[in-house]
Amino acid sequence: MVSSDHIGPGGETEIEVKVETKGKRGRITKTVQIQSNDPRRPLVVIKLYADVIDVYHTLNYPADQIFRTPCRQCHVDRGIGKSGAQLFWADCLMCHQRGKIASPVDKLRRLPEEVLRKAIEEGVPGTPMPGFGTIKGGPLTIDQIRSLVRYIKGL
Repeated sequence: MVSSDHIGPGGETEIEVKVETKGKRGRITKTVQIQSNDPRRPLVVIKLYADVIDVYHTLNYPADQIFRTPCRQCHVDRGIGKSGAQLFWADCLMCHQRGKIASPVDKLRRLPEEVLRKAIEEGVPGTPMPGFGTIKGGPLTIDQIRSLVRYIKGL
C-alpha cells in the first residue's frame, strides 16, 4: 500500500508491504513492482529479503525442553553415539542451517574455539541455545563437544 497515489518529481512516499509468513521458514523473498509515468524508469522492481524463524518453538518451549520427550526425538536421539560431522548433521543442523533460528556454520566458524566450546557445553544466555554438556543436563560428553568444535572450525 502506498501512502499517496500521486507523487510529484523529487517527491517521497512510504510503501507498506505485508508478507504472509505462515508456514514459511528460512530465507524468503518478496518482490514489489512500482509503476510510474517516468519515461526513463516506468517500472522499478524492489526485492525484499527476510529470514523467517520458527517462532512456534522459540515462544512456546524453554530451550532445555529439547532434552525431553517429544522434542528429544529430533534434537538429541538422532545423534546418540555420533561425533563430529555426523553429530552436527544429525542434531545441530536443523537449527544452524542458514535461515533457521540459530547462527549458520559460516558465522560459527569465526568464533574462537573456546567461545564455541563454551556455547555448546553451557548454552548461550538469552537465546534458544541450551547447554548441551552433561554439566547442564544435556546429552553430550566433553569429547563429543570437542568433536563438534573441530568439525565447525574445519580442523
